[in-house]
Amino acid sequence: MLYRSKYSRTGLFLACIIFSGCTWAFERSSDLVGMTSPDERFSVIVEVSNNLPTYKILRGCESLITESNLGFEIDGTAISAFSFLHLDKKVIDQSWKPVWGKRRLVRDHCNEYTIQTRVMKPRAMDLDIVFRVYDEAVAFRYVLKSIEGNQDVAITNDLTQFQFAHDATCWSYNGENINIGPEQITNGDGQRRWPITVEAADDCWMALCEANIDRFSWMTLKTEKGSSGFETTIEPSSIKLPFAMPWRVIMISDNITSLVDSNLLENLNPPCKIEDTSWIKPGVSFWDWRAWGHQVDGFTYDLNRKSWDCFVDFAAEKSIPYLLLDADWYGPEFEANSDPATPEKDVPAFIRYANSKGIGTFLYLNDVGAKKYGLERILKQFAEWGAVGIKYGFMKAKLGQPKVNRTSEVIRMCARYKLMCNFHDNPVPPSGDYRTWPNCLTREFCHAQSDAKKAFTPSTFTTSVFVNMLAGPLDMNNGMFDLDNATKQRPKVFAEIPSTLTAEAARTLIVFSGLTVIPDTPDAYKQHPVLFDFIASQKMPWDESKTLAGEIGKYIVMMRRTGDTYLVAAAGNEQERTLKIELDFLRAGIYKAVIGEDTPETHYLTNRQAYKTREVTVDKTKTMTLNLAPGGGACIKLTPFVAKEK
Repeated sequence: MLYRSKYSRTGLFLACIIFSGCTWAFERSSDLVGMTSPDERFSVIVEVSNNLPTYKILRGCESLITESNLGFEIDGTAISAFSFLHLDKKVIDQSWKPVWGKRRLVRDHCNEYTIQTRVMKPRAMDLDIVFRVYDEAVAFRYVLKSIEGNQDVAITNDLTQFQFAHDATCWSYNGENINIGPEQITNGDGQRRWPITVEAADDCWMALCEANIDRFSWMTLKTEKGSSGFETTIEPSSIKLPFAMPWRVIMISDNITSLVDSNLLENLNPPCKIEDTSWIKPGVSFWDWRAWGHQVDGFTYDLNRKSWDCFVDFAAEKSIPYLLLDADWYGPEFEANSDPATPEKDVPAFIRYANSKGIGTFLYLNDVGAKKYGLERILKQFAEWGAVGIKYGFMKAKLGQPKVNRTSEVIRMCARYKLMCNFHDNPVPPSGDYRTWPNCLTREFCHAQSDAKKAFTPSTFTTSVFVNMLAGPLDMNNGMFDLDNATKQRPKVFAEIPSTLTAEAARTLIVFSGLTVIPDTPDAYKQHPVLFDFIASQKMPWDESKTLAGEIGKYIVMMRRTGDTYLVAAAGNEQERTLKIELDFLRAGIYKAVIGEDTPETHYLTNRQAYKTREVTVDKTKTMTLNLAPGGGACIKLTPFVAKEK
């Protein structure tokens, strides 16, 4: 709806008068656009006053986002002198099937409003401001259509603001460090990286994210002490018109668990661009790098064929689909004369052996080698050897747009040669783009657990899953089983892992990823068959996922289903707790539940390895009680019960 109104500053009043209408032309210097969600619970008001646009978000008549600026800079000058020309509205309500993801079928339902404007400064320009208002979010983007003069434009900053109506509590992503928060927004000072998870009220959780980052820098947010909101800043980006900037996203929910389960960012990305996706298969992967130095009965795992064969043989036995060979397999990764296409070790022969066992191989590739010896040459060679994917490390591009473009080049080149990929070392943020390029399975967009140089604690985990994981799939490297000896024998495990065995198994399910990379050795996993079976039972793609319960920084309970097998995992912070899990998500029938859980003596610092297992039969009317030790967890595998014949 498009309004002309003399009540240009009374947002509360305007929120209560929004109704269906038609398109009007603007004749005044201060006018309004009103927009609603499909369920009419949320409304957005866009106003141009003093030639500058602002927006507000309301839930009913309650303000969530107060008057916040819209706009950006061209060549260092803020765009201004706006006039509204036209408003188009359409309803989007469609369902689509991802190649892989949290669920088999995703619904995309929103009201889309395109506000067509003309901007006169610093140059005359036609600009669309596109809003999508969902029942659980508001997203908007700037679409530059034409400009006076040259069609090459330098966007030097983004001036979008997110001003919260109340002094909310927030948590923010912090690279390969523990998250920042909880902090009151008014106490914050400096830059913050999204996702930012916000407790705006007892019954209102919000998150600031970004979607469809393509050929453009990602945003950073900044705040000043005393401010109740955030301002956007970006690295300069050069574009060619017409051009659509990334979506600025405000997720909104009555509870934090719905934020975790959302498919919103995927909905804001284009459909899959890979015609044949049959080779893209998410799953669990062994990983050789952290295993180096582990000694078992006189054998030491190392960077050699014998160790790799041990992984592959066990993977074939337990139906684990992949092995990842990490750094130095083609020579010291940072040395310029290490050519990934001509390794010293006979990797092609090993890949043939792995393939004969039905196990795919991921190969590490450092940016140094890719740039010197040619990305396409290397990927073509990997594909000819029979590899299934790559792990890309230490991309040297630091600025936003060059790093985004390089990441896109790698993903698209991998798709050309039917290779999946995993990005590490401060990657470009995931932004729902795995819908478009599903061969990009995961990214180290987190404090990876096995790195743990800075401080990975149980609270780190129970915060990251409510912050970082909102952006997309994470490679956190959970699943270490030899917790007592990890740092004694292994030079690539840098600190003790503060966790319990059951928590380690549980975390592999809780963390959403297209490639669940587990860091321990076959011998370590053989010692704990019930817990390892829980990991091996994670057969992707998922048919269904649901966060059953959780509190940020405290605990989380996740359910994921493939076919008739339900997997439930719980993990907690440093406090012991008792959880009651309703099993109403089950289908009709009786199920066998195999449970791995902490003992009363288990502790993430002093008794990591202690756990117990049990079996019970349940149905959807039952409630299950789980006792989590400090830093602990629990795993439940539920399968249809089949009575044994007498």
